[in-house]
Amino acid sequence: MKLDAPALLFLGDYYGTLAAARCLAAKGAPVDLADADRMNRTWASKAVTTRHFAPPLDDVPRFLAWLREHGRMHPGAVLYPASDELVFLLAKHRTELAGSFRMYLPEIDTIFRILNKQRLNEACARVGVDIPTTFYPRNETELREVLTQLGDRPFLLKPKTQIQLRSGTKAAEFDRNDDPVAAFNRFVAENPYGRELLDHDPEVQWPMVQEFLPNAAAAIYSLAGFIDEKHDIPLARASRKILQRPRKLGIGLCFESAPVSDEILRKVGALCKDLGYHGPFELEFVEHEGRMLLIDFNPRNYSQMAFEIARGLPTPWLQYLAATGQDEALETEWNRAAAWKPEGEWVYTHRTLLALVQGTQLFEKAAKKLSDEDWGGWAIRHQGRLVDAVRDGRDVGPVLVDAVKHLRYFARHPRSFLRSFAR
Repeated sequence: MKLDAPALLFLGDYYGTLAAARCLAAKGAPVDLADADRMNRTWASKAVTTRHFAPPLDDVPRFLAWLREHGRMHPGAVLYPASDELVFLLAKHRTELAGSFRMYLPEIDTIFRILNKQRLNEACARVGVDIPTTFYPRNETELREVLTQLGDRPFLLKPKTQIQLRSGTKAAEFDRNDDPVAAFNRFVAENPYGRELLDHDPEVQWPMVQEFLPNAAAAIYSLAGFIDEKHDIPLARASRKILQRPRKLGIGLCFESAPVSDEILRKVGALCKDLGYHGPFELEFVEHEGRMLLIDFNPRNYSQMAFEIARGLPTPWLQYLAATGQDEALETEWNRAAAWKPEGEWVYTHRTLLALVQGTQLFEKAAKKLSDEDWGGWAIRHQGRLVDAVRDGRDVGPVLVDAVKHLRYFARHPRSFLRSFAR
């Protein structure tokens, strides 16, 4: 097995990047990290072999210039995108970068069909994957027609893509007392996109109108894994998101393992084939009226990747083997991951943030007389099979940086920080 090619990771503050670095280092692969900020979680990890200071990703021309120069000076590294913006840029410049780097990444047309929700939903319709009721108005007339069809049903305004979305907004609830056209135009103004994306597809600036599903915060089914170009059915692990922050529209904080649905797995395989996708993925479904509705498709490394790695699915390692053309080793690892069987229930969380949830609830219980949620007991009951986003007794550097990061944010934004943990 050849391990001479370094894995080049980016966005070191992402928990998925940290998980990938630890996974690859455990397999013996050299791990490089490129980041604009030296004070980040993965930078502090002993899993990283070499650290490079790179321009920030939001300065696209400088970042691409740095990447080209790095490839010229250090050819052969395997690139690992960990955000929608990065996977878009790598795919868009794939032909040029392929001369210096190794990538297990489809063409830009495939990536954009996934990251543009309107195009993804069109593919879902072709292969029979259910989605929430969604509309794509582009002007006032079309918006009013949509509102007529929705009637009194609540809905959200959502960006069509997260690529180069400067605000990072996931969705906004619509107030029926507000003027719909004003709210629509305000959403466009407050959520601008980067120039490179608008040049690629100017229509992404118009948000989607999607029916609000009340179970979206409490009944998220996640299917995550890896698919290569040889297999029709992907490798996958499933989980249920049971807590997120903020509660209504937020990032997953607690997950419990769940059985993999063979029906959903087959549909995901069909969807990937229709789109022409291969590589790592995470798909989110919401359970609504007996149906599983797809609400998100991440064609890249994702936040809770450590959960799948702990459950016998080393996605970053499979990606490395595929990118370096080690087909025999890839098939061996594929078969090993496919044969893995769970023993008991596994869970995933960020224990430091979960402790803050508990502390906030003590105040809420006293002030608002809300019922108690025993997250502390939940963590203790699963102690033997609890996967933490950052904690690892053999690699304490990221834990310290993580604590400093949260303390800094609290000092600057105490109200919004604490509000994100409240019910």
